[in-house]
Amino acid sequence: MNKPNEIQLSDYANRISYSGPNEDSRSELKALNINESDSVLCVTGGGDRVLSLLLGKPKKITAIDLNPCQNYLLELKISGIQALNHEGFLGFSGIIPCKKRINVYNKIKHLLSKKAELFWSKNERMIENGFIYEGAFEKHFKLISVIIKAIRPKKIKTLTTLSNIEEQREFVKNKWNTPAWKKFLRFLTNKYFFQIFLKDPGFYQHIPQEVSIPEYLLDRMDHSLMNHLVLENFFMTFLLTGKYNPEHGMPLYLEKNNYPIVKGALNNTAIEMVNSPLEQYLYGTKSKIDKFSISDVSAYLDEDSFVSLLNAIYSAASKNSILCMRHFITKRKIPTSIENKFSFNSALEKELNNSDMSFVYSFNVGIKSDL
Repeated sequence: MNKPNEIQLSDYANRISYSGPNEDSRSELKALNINESDSVLCVTGGGDRVLSLLLGKPKKITAIDLNPCQNYLLELKISGIQALNHEGFLGFSGIIPCKKRINVYNKIKHLLSKKAELFWSKNERMIENGFIYEGAFEKHFKLISVIIKAIRPKKIKTLTTLSNIEEQREFVKNKWNTPAWKKFLRFLTNKYFFQIFLKDPGFYQHIPQEVSIPEYLLDRMDHSLMNHLVLENFFMTFLLTGKYNPEHGMPLYLEKNNYPIVKGALNNTAIEMVNSPLEQYLYGTKSKIDKFSISDVSAYLDEDSFVSLLNAIYSAASKNSILCMRHFITKRKIPTSIENKFSFNSALEKELNNSDMSFVYSFNVGIKSDL
């Protein structure tokens, strides 16, 4: 087994990098087809994908992350959902106003593990501010949104309130996509901005030299604007305004009709939180895993480590297990040595590439093959 990737030792692993939803979990639910007998492994990140996968009501979810802070955040979200109604959680998290978040926290902190409670006792300011906006990713893009709103306030208001896709397409073509705007976005999405401000190696470490981050992101943003209403897209709404709209296009687990289902599933689905390199955990676990939701971990790995991880997933997978992985700018081809171990669904992958609201990703979806 390869040594764990060195990114576990970097500074970013001691902070909350992601505090809110930056992935459209509808894609994972469609790809994985979770049922009540499934054991699911899910990379924690901001915790929102773990919570959305509860809509499939699996038997167990193992939430794994190198960064213990991300699991402390997931604990806080779970405790909030268990104790609060929908409106209460929206206020506690920061999506809608709430004047006494610390009072709410003090009432639910007994639901946390001792380590999580210690972490949040040292970071009460994040709770006061609304923790869903306190990740490094969220802070970075909130700052960008302030700049965007300052230079295009009327256009932002129009784009985020249009309710007809044809009207949005016309607006984007004739009013939004100006040469000056595209030049500005190229400046904001330069590789060095990610490296300096986010300090997350997944954004830049293994991107091929020939790939232009600004051009890729501009192309994917155009795709989203021409195919998905911003009004219904929590991810695009956040990028443009720096906040989520509680009335429209909420993250899946926070939709009003889904919230009680997630709340109920927390009583029946066992959630285990693990801090470990993913490959190390997979080779060490004695339990077989039915569904894998590993986000875009490939962005943090070199080619050899990526192959090694896929072999580890295969070794821990149950019969007919399903793997769903995202790719950000670092696109990974499935190596020849792995092709006979998983049957990849190219038609579904293409569908998810086009439909996913968090438009920057592409997908691989594979079913374990019997050798």
